[in-house]
Amino acid sequence: MADQIDRLDAEIAFLDQVAAELERQVGPCPVTRSLVIAWLSEWVARAGESKPDLPHLSQSLKAAYAVWSHQVVDR
Repeated sequence: MADQIDRLDAEIAFLDQVAAELERQVGPCPVTRSLVIAWLSEWVARAGESKPDLPHLSQSLKAAYAVWSHQVVDR
């Protein structure tokens, strides 16, 4: 059980770094970092791509983040 928690903590920490890099490369998102991390987790699972490569994020990730962050504003 502790191993699963450690892996989850590491995954969240990594996604937090990706979220920070997205904000630097694309722009800030008007929601909490936790929501961005949740979106990133879903995007990685849906996109079928490998884990994002820091700091060289894929164009598809940056484009999806830009679309998603603008949709959040429009709601």
